Parts: sequence; C-alpha cells; structure tokens
Amino acid sequence: MKINDDLLGKEVIDESGDQVGVVKEVEWDAPNNKVTAITLKEGGISAKIGLGDKKMVPYENIEEIGDKVLIRGRLFPTK
Repeated sequence: MKINDDLLGKEVIDESGDQVGVVKEVEWDAPNNKVTAITLKEGGISAKIGLGDKKMVPYENIEEIGDKVLIRGRLFPTK
C-alpha cells in the first residue's frame, strides 16, 4: 500500500517542535479507505538502545503530513 510506504519511518513532531518518534505502523480502515491512526516508536536515546515505547496517535490528532508528521498537542508530558 502506497500510503503505508509513504508514512513508515517519517519523523513525528509535536506542537512544541519536539521529535517524539518515527512512524512504525499505520492503522488502515480498508472499507472506508482511510488512515485511522499511526503507531510510532518513541525517539531519543531510549529508542536507540531498544527501550522506546510505542505510542498510538489517532488520525484526529494529526495536523499535517509532509516531509514530517506534525501532531496536535504534546504526546509526552513535560517534566
């Protein structure tokens, strides 16, 4: 599927400009022919050593898909 190929591996950026991960999987609603959610692998040092969490982002939270995927809000709370 072309959509899947186009999205896999894209960086995901939250509204504060932080890279929060990369697209790992695409949830697809075949009967309605649309993306319903993306699953991403958390970015940062924890991901590089294999400890990154998977996070699901519903399609409604996706602001824009281009060279990167921009999402509304913050995926990870500030400390």
